[in-house]
Amino acid sequence: MVQEAPALISEGGEIIHKRKNRMSDTIKFEKNDDIAVITLNRPEALNTFNNELMDGLGAAYKDCDEDDAVRVVVVTGAGKAFCAGADLSDGGHTFDSTDRQDTPSCPLSMQAWDVRKPVIAACNGHAIGVGLGIAAQCDLRVVAEEAKYGFLQNRRGVVTDFGMTYVLPRLVGFERAFELLVRAPRLSGRELMEFGLASRCVPASQVLDTALEIARDIALNCSPLVAGLHKKLLWQGLSASMDNALSGETFALNYSMRKPDALEGGVAFFEKRAPQWGATVSGDWPDSDF
Repeated sequence: MVQEAPALISEGGEIIHKRKNRMSDTIKFEKNDDIAVITLNRPEALNTFNNELMDGLGAAYKDCDEDDAVRVVVVTGAGKAFCAGADLSDGGHTFDSTDRQDTPSCPLSMQAWDVRKPVIAACNGHAIGVGLGIAAQCDLRVVAEEAKYGFLQNRRGVVTDFGMTYVLPRLVGFERAFELLVRAPRLSGRELMEFGLASRCVPASQVLDTALEIARDIALNCSPLVAGLHKKLLWQGLSASMDNALSGETFALNYSMRKPDALEGGVAFFEKRAPQWGATVSGDWPDSDF
């Protein structure tokens, strides 16, 4: 007789079942019409975060960054969750720090903010702890009304990760970031948007379609190179002085004006047609930093 796997608890408190995954199983990676969709694919475990998912997500980000056929990236989850936190399938041993090795708080081989393409988080379901950290590293977030969200690490006795002590105050302000991390509330999608950490809140069944609609608009109508330049300016501007931010913007403005897309954008608008962008991120990215 086959014995059912023992019930286990995710970081978010949901009951899951233990399931072995090969690295190739944990991430679904599809590219269609200039858009890459990365799907966290451990639905039986509510897409809880483990080493295989960590390696796969970082590798997928790197692939998207280097592939000029990809103009926009959408990250979502299989099943009813986006990512319900860390994989706690080792039960009580998960919390045993006796033999634990030091690990960086941003463990992916490439973070979402380093991808030179817009990255949209389609949070189709629960995003708890590390799951909400993955989403918060993205450039835009679409969340589900019915789902639950929260940085619950303080209620589990550990400090947050994925750069949230740096990112959150800059995204939502100090006081709201303090409440999100220190009080660590569990929020609905609507409440998360009210906190300023999501740009759209729709029914779960509409989350992916909404994210893809935004992605298609960017992919079709916006220069991939200029989108990448804007993204870099915005993220590095979070910690730059006014003078340095304006210096970088001036450099990027003049750099973009010397590229064919600067002419194509105006001509396409005048001719009332879709632009045919020629500049690419890999081929036309500035040699010098800015």
